[in-house]
Order: sequence, then structure tokens, then C-alpha cells
Amino acid sequence: MKKIRETTKITEPENQLKLYGYKNHFDSFAKLFEYGNLPNTILLSGPKGLGKSTFSYHFINYMLSKDQQKNYSIEKFIIDENNLNYKLLSNNIHPNFFIIKNKGSEKDIKIDQVRNLLKFLNKSTYSKDLKIILIDNVEDFNLNSSNALLKCLEEPQNNTFFFIIHNSASKILDTIKSRCIEFKIFFTKNEKKDIFKNIHKQYISELIESPNLENLYFDTPGNLIRYLSIFSNFDLSKEKDELICIYHLMNEFKVEKNPQILFFLILSIERFYNRLILENVNKSSSYFFNYSKILKNIDNMKKFGLDDKSIFIWIKNILNNETK
Repeated sequence: MKKIRETTKITEPENQLKLYGYKNHFDSFAKLFEYGNLPNTILLSGPKGLGKSTFSYHFINYMLSKDQQKNYSIEKFIIDENNLNYKLLSNNIHPNFFIIKNKGSEKDIKIDQVRNLLKFLNKSTYSKDLKIILIDNVEDFNLNSSNALLKCLEEPQNNTFFFIIHNSASKILDTIKSRCIEFKIFFTKNEKKDIFKNIHKQYISELIESPNLENLYFDTPGNLIRYLSIFSNFDLSKEKDELICIYHLMNEFKVEKNPQILFFLILSIERFYNRLILENVNKSSSYFFNYSKILKNIDNMKKFGLDDKSIFIWIKNILNNETK
């Protein structure tokens, strides 16, 4: 595997000028909007990293710039970076647009953001008479903010559109879901592979081709980019670096406490043991026993909030002994 640039900053959805993989969704939404049949409350549901927020920003740009110069290219699915709406949206200062999302490292989305949304809904707009609200990570609303949101969704005006992003790995209130038209976003493995490769061109000139990546294509393109960015200072082409990569993931998790990193760590340990079993079938029982112990302890760490430092030291000792 080739190395990504030394410092890889992932482009945020609001700054992503090119949209990949959403042609059918975009065409369907555009026809609904053209004929005045676009639902006022749209719930985009699917795994994190599928580009649901990026798709929303692109379609919102299309809605707002439809009759303007440098408008959205529906043929190429590209936002013109000189488009006024893009500049306003990417800086979150568009008078027709309101966004609710996690603030910084906060997990919960609190009620104060919904109160500000209510103020926005009562304001007048400067053009097109459109009001567009993007709600990202709706699963992170606490109970108070969820109940407040319900009031906003009850009877939206014809010129008001909600785009609500839902990570389907987490639950949301049934009362919120019942007020939305849900669109479940799904891509096949090959589609996700194509989307990832197109996005990845933005970060390096050559595409990465690696057996390690081939095992990860079941995950979402966004998560794959995040996985590679974790190893921005590593050359992952050598087999002997396998344990170094695992230990690096441990260090990253200790700092960030990001469950996605823990997911990648578990996958890396699984690949490590799969290779050992293939190379030495006679020791497969021992390998499987140790692998099961590791998984159990990681699971207990997640469930009971155990100290990751001591558990990772214990895992390192086991993995080091496996290679002796």
C-alpha cells in the first residue's frame, strides 16, 4: 500500500465540490422538486460514511442556485466553487439555510440548537422564499432536543424543507421517523469501491491497491478514507509492519476514543490471526483461543468502560508472543 500524504485532512461535506454515486437519488429528487412534489421532511438513513451529508449539500445547492449564474451542474454533479450559494453554505451564513449538528466533540445535540431553529423558521428569507434545514446525526439528539424537534416537524410550510441525516446503526425516536419520508441509502460493494476510488483521487495522485483494502470494501467510502488518514505517516506495504499498524490503532484510540478506530483495530487483529492460521494450521486451536480472548476483553472494555491502556498492554503481549 502506498503512503498517503503526510498530513491528510479530510474534506468536510459542505466543501465537497463533486458528488459520486448518487445519480439515481439526485435525479429522483430533482424531478420531485421540479414538479413541486419533494417531501418537506426527508430522512436519509444509512451507515455513517456513505456521503449522505455531501449529497444533501449538493441537492440544497441545486435548489438554491437553480436559476442563477454558475448554478449546479446536474449533468456532472459538480458545485461551481464561485457560486454564491456555495460560499454562503460552506461558511454557514446563508440566510435561507440552517444546520444542526454536533458542536465540537460533544456527543449530544442539545435543545438550544432547536430553539435557534424555531427562531429561523419564524424569519423571512431574502430570495426564492425557501427555508432549508439540514440536521446531521439526528441519532445524537437528547430527549429534550428530540421532543423540541417534533414541534418543528409537525406542519412544515410548503417552502420549508428538512434534510435529516440518520446513521442507521443507531436508533431515533419513532415519533421523529413517523413525521419524515425515509429514504434508505444503500450501495453494493462495487459501487462503494468506485465511490471510494473517486474520492481518494482528491488526496493522492495514485490509487491505492492493497489486499488490506480489499478486505475493507464492505465498509463505507467515508470510513475507508478515515482509515487511511489514520496511517498518513505509515508505509503499509510490508507484511512485517502488520503489528505496528495494530499498535498504532491502539494509540489512536487511546487519544480519540473513536469507536470507528476500535472497529478498524478489531478488523486488523482478525486479519493478523487469519494469516497466522493459514501459515500454521497445526496451531490454529491456540490462535483461535487467543483471538477469542482478545475479542472478549475488547467487548468488556466497551461495555464496562474498562481501562484501555492496561487491556492494550495485555493484547500487545499476546500478539508479540504469537510471532516468536
